[in-house]
Amino acid sequence: MDTTFEAELTALSEAIAAEEMAEGVTSATESAVDRERLHLALKEKMGELLPSGTPTDTTDDTTQVPPPTHTTSVSKGAVGTKSYLDDVDDATVAKVNEYVALVFSHGIQATLREVINQDPFLLDVFHDALTDKLYGELKNRGLLK
Repeated sequence: MDTTFEAELTALSEAIAAEEMAEGVTSATESAVDRERLHLALKEKMGELLPSGTPTDTTDDTTQVPPPTHTTSVSKGAVGTKSYLDDVDDATVAKVNEYVALVFSHGIQATLREVINQDPFLLDVFHDALTDKLYGELKNRGLLK
């Protein structure tokens, strides 16, 4: 992993901590709340890269993706769970996996610059998958409670 990714990951954890302070959170928060904060922080990063006036909300999908089993890939839902990836074709899942892998080698901002030029649906799927991947990474590194 490159130092750009490391710095971006640290910045995301700091953004989440700042949001917790602004909300007056003093104890450990639920993982769903942390995921939502990360989701919003990533959306803000995407918004910074999009041309002025481009909407960052592509769908109202609020379902959560189960944590992927591999470091740089996402997969369709496990048996007994429902995931928005269950309804995504294999080519889209493969493309999302390519972009998730790029995050770990090229950084979040560089990858987002590339993905925002793609189909809005792909951007939305990537955003949700990346939220879950980075949430797991932040938890593993102790950057989230």
